[in-house]
Amino acid sequence: MKKNVALIFFSLIFATILIYFLVFTWVSVVQKYKDKNNFTNLENLNFHIQLSNKVHHLRGHNWPHHKREMFWKKEDYLFTVFSKFDKNKDNYLIQGDSWAEYIVFKDFINKSLQNIVEKRGIGLINSGTSSYSPSPMKIQFKILEEKYGFKPDYLISIIDQTDIGDELCRYKHNIVEKENGTVSHIKREFNTGAVMDTSKYYTFSRILLENKRFINFHITNYYFLKTFNEIKTRIFYIKKLGFKDSKSYQCRFQEIQKYLYNLSETDKNYFKKRTQEYFDFLNSKKYLKKIFVVTFPHEKHLNEEYKVNISEIINELDFHSKIVHINFNDIIQKNQFQIDNIYELNDPASHLNEASHALYVKKIFEIINR
Repeated sequence: MKKNVALIFFSLIFATILIYFLVFTWVSVVQKYKDKNNFTNLENLNFHIQLSNKVHHLRGHNWPHHKREMFWKKEDYLFTVFSKFDKNKDNYLIQGDSWAEYIVFKDFINKSLQNIVEKRGIGLINSGTSSYSPSPMKIQFKILEEKYGFKPDYLISIIDQTDIGDELCRYKHNIVEKENGTVSHIKREFNTGAVMDTSKYYTFSRILLENKRFINFHITNYYFLKTFNEIKTRIFYIKKLGFKDSKSYQCRFQEIQKYLYNLSETDKNYFKKRTQEYFDFLNSKKYLKKIFVVTFPHEKHLNEEYKVNISEIINELDFHSKIVHINFNDIIQKNQFQIDNIYELNDPASHLNEASHALYVKKIFEIINR
């Protein structure tokens, strides 16, 4: 009996050593940790981690790699200055998800907005970040106000149809509440395998920037830790949701999209609660003169495949006197915005193509001007 136990024990040790050696060899040969998504300096890395711990994630995840040189200073991960705020100007802040963020790195849209800024002589900062919804937008606004002293006269808040799924899938289980039930901060993902989990790039970057020796050893150890955490997360959700839905926590697009086909009353009320909280927070800022909330239908709204429209949910909220809803559903119905060939081809998220996106931005400012 003792011989069998000893044999099993030493067999396990040998197997562990062999697996470690194989992973170490793979790491050394393939060197996938030298990733183009890694951070190039510790200042940017620490900035990104510090704020992601408050607001879940920052920019950079979906930027084209040939545009990464735009992150020449750490603040570019949080906001982009089109024209500096000045007390002698009307100062605008744009918040939102990828619909706002794309304006920064898509050249034609960027140039179009620059022309608007110069023509109108306004100050403008764009803090749009992919997959943001009202909860992270609230925390982001607070950071911009407290850390950088930004106090815009006007806010353009782009709320996309996918904000419902982002709020319910991506943030709900990561929100840390204050005693009154409002959002204090939003935890980031830690080696879960979720879409917006940048943990591996944080770890790869830190190892490469801080260590001169034994790089492959540190990376190998991390891969084992990462695999353990991802398996633990998967098991947790298998127990909680069953095997079929056990990957839903990753919040891939099909999971975000499903709420546009069918939305329960409970989920709808939760989204309304967080969005109203965001509106109430903005309304409390005395320096804000107007808040322009912008919504736009997806292609599947136009062909009536989607049954849930965020514009209608927004209309059920308390707008306060400062809030104006720029509802492109109504604008389109009045034939005041053309809808032929406006969406990116084969894009399930129905982003506008560059020409149409530029017209969309122009239309927003035309309405504001009126």
